[in-house]
Amino acid sequence: MKKKISIIVPIYKEFENVKKLLDNLMRVDNIYELIFVDSSKDEKSQKYIEKMSKRINVKYIASEKGRSVQMNKGYKESSGELVLFLHCDSIVEKDLIKKISEAEDRGIYFGCLSIYFDDNSWLMKICGYQSRKRAIKRKIAFGDQGMFFTREMFDALGGFKEIPIMEDYDISIRANKIKTLVQIDSKIITSSRKFFSGRGFLNKGIFRCIGVLLTMYEMQILQKQFRNGVSPNELVKKYYK
Repeated sequence: MKKKISIIVPIYKEFENVKKLLDNLMRVDNIYELIFVDSSKDEKSQKYIEKMSKRINVKYIASEKGRSVQMNKGYKESSGELVLFLHCDSIVEKDLIKKISEAEDRGIYFGCLSIYFDDNSWLMKICGYQSRKRAIKRKIAFGDQGMFFTREMFDALGGFKEIPIMEDYDISIRANKIKTLVQIDSKIITSSRKFFSGRGFLNKGIFRCIGVLLTMYEMQILQKQFRNGVSPNELVKKYYK
């Protein structure tokens, strides 16, 4: 049975990605509600979203900074039976709503999509494979995998913890104590930009694989430190150093 699904997208200075994602979602069947939550208060994004509201049920909301804060605010403004949180630099498939609805019919209250990256290098193919494998084996999802919840489930969790980093990792850990994560057969193509920036020459040419491997390694270290109780305020400094 088709469900009413609210899609919530936190954004920060993402005008080009807003246009790209909206163009993608215009092709998705049975969109019930789409909410962009902007912490940059970008007028270009706001005007474009408001213009597109004549063609699709989309609204723009201004918010304080912080992805978890933005997603919680978007949730409070939503009314769907389920809620899907997407990153703005993602692309989803036409039958997304159908696949999530069918998942809920099967008793899935917490799930994610099957992630692939927009870079076809062997290293990013491995990264995508490992992310999908982690969701299946360890039952852990991150925001770039497209996380969805029933309202009952999200309310039981009290939403995202409003911390500066690891809010997606944290809610995965807490959610699995109630209902185990299920990865559904619906592809999400996500930007690999975070793997190819911030490392100077190690992100370029023949050295680019070194930058990617360093990013992967550091992400594993940060996750372990989070599990061991290191403050998210300390972790965010390391992540954006």
